[in-house]
Amino acid sequence: MKNMISNKDENWKIVRNRVCIRALLIFLGALLMQMLAYMVCMIVMTIHVTVFDKKNVEILQQIAQANTKKGPFLIWVSFVSALLCLIWCGILYKKSSWRVHPFSYKKAFALKNCGILFSTAVGGCIVLTALLSIAGALFPKIFVQYNQVMDHLSADSIGITMFYVLLVGPISEEFIFRGAILDRFHLAFPFWIANTLQAFLFGVYHMNLIQGLYAFLLGILLGMIRYVTGTILANITAHILFNGTSYAISAISAVKGAAVPWITIVLFAVGIVLFLVGTAGLRKEYQKKMLREEQS
Repeated sequence: MKNMISNKDENWKIVRNRVCIRALLIFLGALLMQMLAYMVCMIVMTIHVTVFDKKNVEILQQIAQANTKKGPFLIWVSFVSALLCLIWCGILYKKSSWRVHPFSYKKAFALKNCGILFSTAVGGCIVLTALLSIAGALFPKIFVQYNQVMDHLSADSIGITMFYVLLVGPISEEFIFRGAILDRFHLAFPFWIANTLQAFLFGVYHMNLIQGLYAFLLGILLGMIRYVTGTILANITAHILFNGTSYAISAISAVKGAAVPWITIVLFAVGIVLFLVGTAGLRKEYQKKMLREEQS
């Protein structure tokens, strides 16, 4: 009997090890896609400059020196990388086996779930932005790299940047982390462990401390939305809402006038209420589903 238990535990460890390796390989694959996208964009840029725009040879020199802070090159690399990951991880997600079939999208996007999704995403973005603003004022040195990234996204090629930030990026990241990676982890771990692991990798993926911290927190919430609703479309929607709210806040912040401080206070108050209502509803639905799974 002891030998049977021991063999079972050993087999379970092997399964977990394999699952972790597969999830990490997907994560590393997503990073390699960025390198591949860099090469593709470099080739296209070289052909463009050589054939059509020989006056801008200095652009190639900047790229060759990894000086991509000037011009839209970096956002194009991110865009191409996101498309490549979306195709690859979309296939992996489709092959996952633990999801419920047949699935009711009408139930998943019931009015209550839509309210939770909206409140959590919009409220979370407002609260997080306010906290980042306070932390940035207190610890400006820590935020240097983060501010450079944000300035780059807001300044260069606004059309392709918004298309990436508001659509392609969120969809791609959801299929990578709440799709392919979460599905693998969930095969061998309880959901809360699987969700924490994918959120941690999501934070690391952003490659700087500040973005990494808020990406981790966002990843936890998006993973819970995926679990509660049962569909990746829900957390894609929440991710798009989160990024869209961030752009809206930036637009409001750019407005000048005597009423701005009051608008900021009201916005923050609304954000807190939405976030508390959304996360409370999310936690309640999460606990209900956990209980149903334990009883089944």
